[in-house]
Amino acid sequence: MTAPLRQKHERDDTAQPLRCYKGYVFHQRFGTLTHRLDYSVFALCITLDKATQAAKDLPFFSFNRFNLFSLHESDHMEKGYETLQIFVEDMLRQGSALHVDEPAPARIDMLAYPRFLGKAFNPLTIFFCYDAQEQPIAILYQVRNTFGQRHHYAIRLSHTEKQKNRWHHSCEKTFHVSPFIDMDCDYHFDITLPQDKMRVTIRQTKKGTPLLTASFSGNQSALSRFKMLSLAAQYCQGGWKILSAIHWEALKLWFKGAKFHKSPPLPTRPVTPAYEASTPQSLPNGDGQ
Repeated sequence: MTAPLRQKHERDDTAQPLRCYKGYVFHQRFGTLTHRLDYSVFALCITLDKATQAAKDLPFFSFNRFNLFSLHESDHMEKGYETLQIFVEDMLRQGSALHVDEPAPARIDMLAYPRFLGKAFNPLTIFFCYDAQEQPIAILYQVRNTFGQRHHYAIRLSHTEKQKNRWHHSCEKTFHVSPFIDMDCDYHFDITLPQDKMRVTIRQTKKGTPLLTASFSGNQSALSRFKMLSLAAQYCQGGWKILSAIHWEALKLWFKGAKFHKSPPLPTRPVTPAYEASTPQSLPNGDGQ
């Protein structure tokens, strides 16, 4: 296991505990059956131990309570955990992203789609974990499918990453997501931590051959009472909308002749470890980046 990052990592110390990232989701499927989609979305990035106070300071947003927009710990953890922070720490330890005797992350930021009028669906939630010196030490990816299941991929960040605030890691696919892609695949992650901008790209390959590129890129946007109302009017982004979009794209793939794969059994463990990887220059982005 590699040592955690200890070199200086520049970040905005004035960053608010609740931030908004407006941007685009992009998917590109490769091979004999090509398919492409992109649509505008926004995500919220919240510091978990400051979430309650952040909600008090912003109208039309709540934490663990109903509002126009809200984030709920119960949407992202299993029953039996007292807090989402404890759950994330447990997943990191099970995924070997934290040593057994290593302190829990001093700060955890969660990037997720909020509930809109009480409903949300998050295909991907990302937890960014920092130590007491504000150095990034781990990332936990939480993946959900439309069958009501979820799984996690955990990566321990190390000093061997060569590009500032850009991290690359890979892992075996162990969790069923799309019924039109089988399980014999690998994931390759390319991610920047949320600052003024953020971006995450996940490339899926089968024996080195590109199958799918999925990405979210966004710019930080200031939040206010009027901004929350503007987001509601501009995006109307709720779980029903995201799920409808997923099923609509699945229907189009089915009409194109995509092969349907039955859902396999769930992984025996709730988290799969990821490992450090070099920049995947040989894999196409598909989005012109």
